[in-house]
Order: sequence, then C-alpha cells, then structure tokens
Amino acid sequence: MVKSGKSKRDESPLASSPVSSEILFTILNSIDGIVYIADFETNTILFANNYLKKIFGFDPTGRNYQHLVYNSQESSSLFFDNSKLIGVDGMPATSIQWEYQNPFNKKWYAAKTRAVEWTDGSYVRLEIGLDITEHKQMYSFLNEARNQAENAINTKNRFVALVAHDLKSPFVSILGMLHRILKKETFAYEVHRKFLENIIVNGQRMLKMIDNLLDMDRLETGKIKPEPCYFDVSEMIDDVFDNFLHLAEQKELILVNQVPHCTEIFADKYLYFVVLNNLISNAVKFSFAGGQIEVSLESGKDQTRLMVRDQGQGIPGHYINDIFKPDVKTTTRGTSGETGSGLGLIFCQQIMKAHGGSIVIDSREGKGSVFYVELGSSCRLPESSGDGSEGKGSD
Repeated sequence: MVKSGKSKRDESPLASSPVSSEILFTILNSIDGIVYIADFETNTILFANNYLKKIFGFDPTGRNYQHLVYNSQESSSLFFDNSKLIGVDGMPATSIQWEYQNPFNKKWYAAKTRAVEWTDGSYVRLEIGLDITEHKQMYSFLNEARNQAENAINTKNRFVALVAHDLKSPFVSILGMLHRILKKETFAYEVHRKFLENIIVNGQRMLKMIDNLLDMDRLETGKIKPEPCYFDVSEMIDDVFDNFLHLAEQKELILVNQVPHCTEIFADKYLYFVVLNNLISNAVKFSFAGGQIEVSLESGKDQTRLMVRDQGQGIPGHYINDIFKPDVKTTTRGTSGETGSGLGLIFCQQIMKAHGGSIVIDSREGKGSVFYVELGSSCRLPESSGDGSEGKGSD
C-alpha cells in the first residue's frame, strides 16, 4: 500500500475509530451504485459494497478489480494508473471521472475515482459508479431520432426541389405559348379571350405558389440567408405599386406612398421586396372598389416599422391568431373573387423573423387591415424630407 507518511496523531478520527469505519461502510453499502476500495500496489479489492456483490453474485474482496469491474477493457486502461490519483506533493490529487460498461451486467456507469486514506493511514483507490444506462439509451435514441429527422428533411428537400422543377418547366412553357396565342391570335368570341386570360392568370398563380414553396424550404434550411444592406425603401414601394397598377385601375384604387424619397432601411433587398410585394398584393386583393392603399413608415432609435394600410374587407377575428400558422387554413376570397394559397403571409413572417423582426396585424372585419413590418434597426432619412405628409399617389 502507498503510505501517507502521517504519524498516529495525524490520523483522522475516521481512520482510528472502528465505530466510524463501520458507519462509513454501512453508508457505502446503502448506495445504489458500484462502490469499491482497492489497494494501490496490487489492485486487490479491499472493500466492495452490496450493490457490486449483487452484480457478481459473490464477494469480490481479494480479487483484482481490473479483471472484475472492467474486464481489462482497452478503453479503460488509462484509468488503471493509480499514480495519477496522487499529486507531486504526495497528497490525493483531483478525482478522475469517466464512463464504462460493466462486463457482467452490461450496464453503463459514470465513475468517479480518487485516492482516500484507509484505516491504516495509507492511501487506497475509492471508486463510485452510478448507473447511467437509461441516460445512454435515451441519448442513443435521441441521436438516432435526430439522424432520422435529418434524413427525412433531406429527403423532403430533394422531393420539393424535384417536384418544383418538374412542375415549373412545363408551366413556364405552357404559359409562354398561351401568351403568344393571346397576343397574335384573333378571337371570334370575346368570351374565348377571357377564358384564355383566366387560364394564364391561374397558371401564373400556380407558378407563384411553387416559388413560395421553394423559397420557404430554402429559408428554413438556411439555403437562403438574409444579406442586409441599405436601400431606398421609397423607391421599392413605387416599384411594387407599378406591379399592381393594372389591378388597382380595375378596382379604382388609390395607391399612396407616404415614405419620403431616399429613405433607406437596412435589410435584405430581395427578401424585403418579396414581403412588400405580398402585402400590397393582399391589400389590392381585399380592397373594395374606390378604396385607398397607403404605405408609410415610422422610425425610432431601435426599430423601423413600415405600415401597409388598406380599407378593405379586413380579416375575421377568429383567423387573426392563426394567420401565420402553416397547418391552419385561413385563406379567403378577395373582394372580386380572387383566390390564393395562403403561403405568402407565412413566408413573409419567416423572412422577417430571419431578419430579427416580425409582422404584426391590426384588422377589423369590414373596416380594413394594417400590416406592421417591424425591423430591429433604424432607417436613414433624407437630410431634408419634410414630414412626408404629402406622399406620392397614383389612381
């Protein structure tokens, strides 16, 4: 045994008192885990608690702990070196912690080993191992579940990309041919032209739905990441308005841009355009004839908030809380019977969350809606913008 070099008067009360030793062994025997004490030089087990005896089916005292507890596992050989348990000053060093599988019951244990003083004043090896088999199994289960989830996501991504590609190609070709027919052919009956125009509109809507599905998937998987920069948001609003001039004229809508020229915000220009385009498209779709759509902006020290306001049919109260949930159907027809997939708003919310922002809705059925596009950054206003109250409008 390794001697501690202490005199009798330096020995602890535990080492010199048989009663104390008996109490200690009673405590060790009550632990629901492996506890043994082994000689430093011979690796002979000096004490084994009842838990360890039950595993073996016999008392292992006097046997070599390496052969019994670890079965000389190669992975545990580093922890057989008892010299690591004693510091350069000859005193017990910090404990060693590790994990191993017991060869008898095949259970996994988290072990903690250190040098302690034995009853004769020498240092011996004390090891306590707690059963972590369920933890290991749970970890293995979660790891397998994570791998299966990742495989499922990868499979879904490949499926979405394949389906989208196979759908888009013929759609683009068909729509191209229909556009040429509509442009060059004459129709004996106007209703035939209307039918063809309706087919083209629905085909474009399907293409938009496919694009939304692809973009949502790319955003979720990190293939689309916001690349923010400063850009003129007022100019962007004008560009979006231009996209809907024809539809606005049909409904006699007034489009008002209240954001001063050269007002810059910090965001991904392409993704922010997608958000604006979707929100203004919805505003046109759900506006009553002769109404007004207004886009304005508020900027504080730590937040920029762009507002898209319409005077349309509004959103039913029972839809408000579910409007951004992909598993809840909240789509309704526009004021002229327009239809949609319901994916646009969900994608827009994902875009803003990727920016660290969000979209908030304030709507009253029959009174119109306001969509607040919130960003956690301030905008750069033009040096002399006035109050922007005059705005820019088209009707």
